[in-house]
Amino acid sequence: MEQRIKIDSFDTARFACPECHREKTMQLSEYKLKRQCTKVKCKCQCGHVYIVILEKMIESIQRTQLLGTFIANGSLKCSGKMIIKKLNSKGLMIKTNIEQNILPGLELFLEFVLDDAKQSIVKKEVVVKAKKGKYLSAEFTSDEHYDNLGPYLFFNKLYV
Repeated sequence: MEQRIKIDSFDTARFACPECHREKTMQLSEYKLKRQCTKVKCKCQCGHVYIVILEKMIESIQRTQLLGTFIANGSLKCSGKMIIKKLNSKGLMIKTNIEQNILPGLELFLEFVLDDAKQSIVKKEVVVKAKKGKYLSAEFTSDEHYDNLGPYLFFNKLYV
């Protein structure tokens, strides 16, 4: 039996093994899926092999090229440059300059420049949800955007 899994706007998908019910969230940006539906064979850590149909969702999201930096909050010491590839009010998808040892659940402090008229600087905290290579999907720790990001999201119709 095939499972249908939706790929969200940040190119992440949550896989669940039908045998042991183990879940895993994966970042799929590196795979560059072109079609609306893609059939994939998955193998769980328990050894069970199952078929999944990946479906792309259509949501309000903006493809961007916002440049910035990130620093890990916590015991892991890593930092670097990044490009924000996709953005909405819930979170973002970034591409780091080099592949780093960043795991899901890690909190990052981001600083980036908006492409608005004022070239506004935004500082935000996010939690990493999924990673694949240089690509990360992350959610904002706060849904309230009272800084320059709020009007930017509003005028670009990026509130979800």
